[in-house]
Amino acid sequence: MDYKNLSKWSYINPGKDVKQEYNIRYNNPTTIKTGLFINPVLRGERLSDVRELFVIPIQEILTLQDAIMQNSKKITELRNTLPRIASDQLFNYTLLTEIKSTNDIEDVKTTSEEITEAITNVKNKSRKKTRLNSFVKMYWKINDGENLKISKLEDIREIYDFLLEGEISNDDFPDGKLFRNSFTRIGNDFTTHHVPKINEEDTSIDLMSWIKFVNGNTPFLIKALVSHYFFEYVHPFKDGNGRTGRYIACVYLGYKLDPLTAITLSSEINKNRSKYYKSFLDVENPRNYGEATFFVIDMMKILIKGQKSLLKDLEEKRDMLSYGENLIASYARTDIEKVLLFLHFQSYLFNDYGYGIEDRDLKEYTKEFKNTQVRRTLDELTQEGALELTKKSPKTRRLSVEWFDKLLQN
Repeated sequence: MDYKNLSKWSYINPGKDVKQEYNIRYNNPTTIKTGLFINPVLRGERLSDVRELFVIPIQEILTLQDAIMQNSKKITELRNTLPRIASDQLFNYTLLTEIKSTNDIEDVKTTSEEITEAITNVKNKSRKKTRLNSFVKMYWKINDGENLKISKLEDIREIYDFLLEGEISNDDFPDGKLFRNSFTRIGNDFTTHHVPKINEEDTSIDLMSWIKFVNGNTPFLIKALVSHYFFEYVHPFKDGNGRTGRYIACVYLGYKLDPLTAITLSSEINKNRSKYYKSFLDVENPRNYGEATFFVIDMMKILIKGQKSLLKDLEEKRDMLSYGENLIASYARTDIEKVLLFLHFQSYLFNDYGYGIEDRDLKEYTKEFKNTQVRRTLDELTQEGALELTKKSPKTRRLSVEWFDKLLQN
């Protein structure tokens, strides 16, 4: 018989003692006991019962874990075959989609233009103040393989403050010393799904347990996913919990797997919102006794969906890159045109939302040509419609849509 959650198990085994089955699972030698405790939720109300979250690393989890690791390896290998501009623009585009998605999940309005502007500012280390600058800076660290060090409650608040700088209204700012110290509810206008603890002291106790867990020895994928669940369950802030929780999960996954797998998380969650929310509710169901095994499975499947989509896109664009390079070689009238058009082709192919490439960034790729020759050729290609000017300062261009489509039709 397939392994079922306890609520389903009791349904298909009428007359059998579900508490006995729970004890068998909970006391299994392979069971991972997290030290994280929840109050099950019934019809939006927190019950007085207390259950420890536990996970049994069944065969399905081990199989999914192996698939995630193999996919991550393929993604890294494929990205490493790309020219640098293509690789950088791939990250920028994936990051744009991730930030747009993590905000969409919370119904926070964000435009692609705002995110692109913030990415450009962070890349250039600009001091210009624009919306989402801090948000992008935090995510940018994932590409550098940076890991978070969370050892005290203040670290959580510091992440929250920097990540969501300018994104939280005064009314929704934490009203306790570090966290929320007031009533909040999770749900919609018609249904309450969860009412977290009200008192900041209780929240802080739960978060100290969370910190101990994230710094423990639980296998990293199970740890990342269970800790994501528990952070959302605790709900330490009045606003921004989802964005903060997903960011922390992304950083950890990026450090252990690869940056692109990590920053597809919110995008894939956004495509599977109903499954995502149902997975949370299933853990809190009193009839499941705190088992998080199936939450881990559901989240692993979401992660794999994102990886497969990314791999498919990467493979297709890698093939188009070679195809485009050959077309440009036959189209270009001079060597300098060939180089510049191919650089801009890479940029557009992997990030058609972006501004393109700044003229000054082309220097390291065009060292065999004089600067005056490069500038003159860029201007000629712009006048002819192959390139379009997207920013005047610093001067930035990208391949025009019309020229890109025309090239691929040849």
